[in-house]
Amino acid sequence: MKVGACIKKVENYFKKHGHPEVKVGIVGHRYTFQFGDYVGSFFPNGCHTGAPEAMEANATNYHVRRVNDHSDIQSDYHAGSFRDNITQVIHALLPPPSKYPAGSLVRGKTNKRASRQGFAGQVGLVVRATDGYCEVRWVGVPEPRWKTMYSERDLELVS
Repeated sequence: MKVGACIKKVENYFKKHGHPEVKVGIVGHRYTFQFGDYVGSFFPNGCHTGAPEAMEANATNYHVRRVNDHSDIQSDYHAGSFRDNITQVIHALLPPPSKYPAGSLVRGKTNKRASRQGFAGQVGLVVRATDGYCEVRWVGVPEPRWKTMYSERDLELVS
């Protein structure tokens, strides 16, 4: 993805989720942005950060770290983690809202995983939803002793 498109995607995502103050800036040789206690950054491949042609360069080296955590070359400490694309960086800083919020009536899809785990076709109520997973209370099934989270990909909205 081009650097200009990455910058636009970051700023639009945070603006859409109610955080218009998040802007991409240049720090050293990287494009960076901060949200809360975390910093996301990326690098233009093959040119200098401030150069006009940098907007047309491919973005690479996507990175997430805490604000007060810095790499130390002498002790071989590397702060944070690298991601594969800008979407993963954005979602690490601000996860998207759940597809099925608490109180939604859902049904288990009839796919291979849901069939194997035994909830395919069953109807239940979402009790809690976090980061792509939902805790569901199935109708007619006694509550288990442990909490089981189901992937949003294995559920569908009933109504």
